[in-house]
Amino acid sequence: MTLELVPASKQDLDLLTQICIRAFHSDIECGGTEVGGPPGYDDVAYQRRALERADYLMIQADGATVGGFHVLRDAPDEFYLSQLFLDPRLHHQGVGTRAMELMFERYAQARIWRTDTPAWNTRTRPFYLKLGFQIVKEEEGFLHFEKRTKSS
Repeated sequence: MTLELVPASKQDLDLLTQICIRAFHSDIECGGTEVGGPPGYDDVAYQRRALERADYLMIQADGATVGGFHVLRDAPDEFYLSQLFLDPRLHHQGVGTRAMELMFERYAQARIWRTDTPAWNTRTRPFYLKLGFQIVKEEEGFLHFEKRTKSS
């Protein structure tokens, strides 16, 4: 399977929102107590605002869109990863890990990466730890992660 990251456009937002809904609804299988997701995960208008304020990248596998994420720049070499989502049919196949590796390559200037996830999520905690993130804080039901690169 060939993976690549491609900038999203307004024309992609309906499809990305549908994948986002499926991905976050699958969290019920890994600790979620109800079907749902982060603010705006199911709203095309929210996704449009994300496209305008962040780098919104699609994850494509063999040319088909299978997920996406938002990257916000906190400083020239500090980034925040928001709303990473992947079609549940591709979970546990290395696709998310490879997409993250491509993201790290794309933002090679990054010294610090930050992200967060619900503390109850039994899938995302080990995923981020495997990628070299460390938990820096637990607050209000969320785990806050940070990854420092070799240039830190």
